[in-house]
Amino acid sequence: MRCPAFSTATRLPGQVLSGGYHGPGGNGNGHRHHGHGGNGHAKKVMKRRKSHMKQGRNRAACAAYGAVLLIQKCGFTIEAAIACTGSTTGYIDAMKWIMASGDESLLDRVLHGQIDIFKAAERVRPLVEMKTAYAKLTAGQRIKWAAEENPNRVFEEVIVPASALAREFVFVEEATNGIA
Repeated sequence: MRCPAFSTATRLPGQVLSGGYHGPGGNGNGHRHHGHGGNGHAKKVMKRRKSHMKQGRNRAACAAYGAVLLIQKCGFTIEAAIACTGSTTGYIDAMKWIMASGDESLLDRVLHGQIDIFKAAERVRPLVEMKTAYAKLTAGQRIKWAAEENPNRVFEEVIVPASALAREFVFVEEATNGIA
């Protein structure tokens, strides 16, 4: 035989199993539950049991990296990748931006926990978006854009520094190949 006090159909959420209603937050003993279990003791603050790092790598960043690889290389849906890796959509989105940047050094530092994944994604996202948009432009559209942005400013702020940076890369490559 079923006891009516345990029937979920007749009991409201939060209602004590005595069968009577004792008001909102009441338990029938004259004392309210003030945001905790009602036994007079506040909840203990639980410390995280799992480490954020394992073998020198950030667990969440590695799970997100694995999820992005499953999505990009194996055609998994985001839901399937989450189920396989335990990652979250926020981490996966952030990792997609980092991987799209092509910056292997940044990816390595994120995976090793040296840089926060969300800060890294925030830093590279504008550049990735700009590169993607610029690549879609025709030559005529690129010229029109430069004309609208003031060609002299584009030359001084972008072309000259980029040329100097490119020369540094060439010098470093020549030095590592024994050509210098």
